[in-house]
This record gives sequence, structure tokens and C-alpha cells, in this order.
Amino acid sequence: MKQTRRQVLRGMTAAAAAAALAPTRAAGTSEPSDTDQIENLDALLAESVIVDDLGGFRPDVSTTEKGFRMVKNSGITIASPTIGSVVAEESFQSCLTGLGRLTAAINKYSDRVLLVSKFSDVEKAKRESKVGILANFQNSTAIGTDLSRLDLFYDLGVRQIQLTHNWRNWVGDGCTERTQAGLTYFGVDVVERMNELGIIVDVGHCGYQTTLDAIEVSSKPIVFSHTNCMALCKHPRNKTDKQIKALTERGGVMGISNFNWFVSDKPRSTLEDLLDHFDYLVELVGSDHVGIGSDFGLPGYLGTEGDEIWQGHLRIYSPREQETLKTRWPPYIEEVNDEWRYKTIAQGLLARGHSADVVRKILGLNFLRVYKEALKA
Repeated sequence: MKQTRRQVLRGMTAAAAAAALAPTRAAGTSEPSDTDQIENLDALLAESVIVDDLGGFRPDVSTTEKGFRMVKNSGITIASPTIGSVVAEESFQSCLTGLGRLTAAINKYSDRVLLVSKFSDVEKAKRESKVGILANFQNSTAIGTDLSRLDLFYDLGVRQIQLTHNWRNWVGDGCTERTQAGLTYFGVDVVERMNELGIIVDVGHCGYQTTLDAIEVSSKPIVFSHTNCMALCKHPRNKTDKQIKALTERGGVMGISNFNWFVSDKPRSTLEDLLDHFDYLVELVGSDHVGIGSDFGLPGYLGTEGDEIWQGHLRIYSPREQETLKTRWPPYIEEVNDEWRYKTIAQGLLARGHSADVVRKILGLNFLRVYKEALKA
């Protein structure tokens, strides 16, 4: 039986990873040692631009030296923290408050972080060894029905907005709505204004038709910032092959989420389950449209089952929605729930036979292409 490319990749051993990174050896010399391989993986990470399009790091005025060491360990170049609440009644004020706190933190730690306002800031972050902060909203409810609020939030530093969370709003339908009516006329206006301003359109949580409509309406490439493949895990937060192909035909990128519920139906998804989504996506649409949107900060999820952080997360969902979302403890995947997650993913991709060039794309170059087209220069 003929094997698919994904099956071939899965069948390759870690020797393929070694080959991708191994230094050239003259005839008769010894083989590269384990230390050589580690050093070369570290070199690959060091030269890469590492982007987490939903997650990574949100600086705060109280961020400690230990916190900054973890960020440095991760190697991240661009982080995209979510600002404000996704709950409609709270979103406008909470987004204003959150942006104020973010600005204060960036001003305090200007020697370590910078706000990404235009594409050249991405290049500056890498050049100056700082973390670039791409501020995002995970719901457009903060603008209500007032299109001019997009201009306000643009001026305050927001550069990526998810059109909906899981629920219907004035823009369109979220992924857990009973019906899927798609993008509204106001939603069309929102997408067009975001394109004009230089705000990236994100449809990670959007419903089926809203996702397809946004791709069609947008004049710029858009993103699925943090989601997974429906073909591997049937979950309302995941995207179908049709949606993925539509995204990539217009130049967009899909960030693979590290969220346990979206990766598999197992009680605890594993690193191998997560890597399956990268493999599947590369096989489906090629390596130019795959990235990382972990949906977690650094160093990872630190809460425990039953604590206030976890209960607060669950409270925003109705009992019916909790069942639909297959909510369960833990939300994270153990192997990538720390500051080494990008290294772990890179190492896993290399072990499955992906080349160093493909890994560089997945780590950040693909999202950079979208940023270059969607943001101001």
C-alpha cells in the first residue's frame, strides 16, 4: 500500500534530525557527538525568528528577573499576548485597562521588550535581542458597533484582532454557536478597516462560515492564530481541510495550538499527538503556511485543578458549551508546558524528518511573511 507523505515522515527516525543539523565531517573523522547535535539545535534556534502568534509572553511591571530568564531561555522573538476580557460586557474597559498596563511594562523594561507597531519593529526586536510584543484581542466586542474604535485601539498599539470568540457578536458567529450565519455586513466593514489600518485579521475561534467569509473579504492574508486540524481531532475549535486550504490559497498561516482539548480526545494529549498536527498540515498545504500559536504564556500553565485560575477559565462557558468544548483537566500538554516548548517542538519536527529550513519557517518565518503584508512597513 502506498504511504502518504505524513506516514513517511512519521516513519523516519531521529537520525533524520541529526542529518539536518549535523556539521560536515571530513572523511575518516569521527561521527558528530550528542553534544554536537545539541549545539547545532541551539544554533538553529538562535538564528531563527521565533514567533508565538497567540501566547508566549505578556510583560508586566512586576515581571521578575526569573521571569525574564525564562523568556530568554525560550528563544522567543515575537510574542502575542491577549489583552482584556473576551466577555462582551467587560471587553471595552478591560481592553483599555490592559493596554495601559502593557504600555507601562514596556516603558519600564524598554531595554528588554518593545511594542510591535509596524513590520520594521519585528526586525528591530531580533536585531536588538528584545522580545517584540504584538498585542492582540481575542474578541472584537471591545469595538461594539463603533467602527472608529478600531482607530482608537490601533493608536493604542493593538495589531491583531480575532473577529469573534466562541460566541456570536456584531461581526459574525463563533465556533460554538448553534447556527453559522457567517460574517455580517458590519463584519465586512470591520475586516476592511482592519486591512486599511494594518491590523491582522484573526479567525482562530470563528465559526465555519465566518472563517471562510473573512478569508474572502480580506485584501490581506489572515491568520488562524491558534487552532488545530479537524481531521485529527473533531472539535469545534479546530479547522476543516476546506477552511485550511482557503486560508493558504490567500497566503495565510495557521498557528498550531498546544491546548490539550484541541489536539486529541485522549485524557492527556502528548507531544507526539501535537506533532501529528504539524505533519498533517505540512502534508495538506505545504510548509509555507504552518506556525505556532501555543495559547499559553511562559513558562507555561502554572495553575492546579480546582484553583481560581482554572475555575475562572471555566466560568466563561455555559455547561452546554463546556460539554461541546470537551473541557477537562489539564488544559496543557506536559512536554511543552515550560519555557523550552519551542526547542521541544523544533527537535520533534527534525526527528520526524522535516528539514532545518522547514523548521525555521514553522518557528516564525511564515508568520513574518503575513506580518510584512498585513502590518505597516
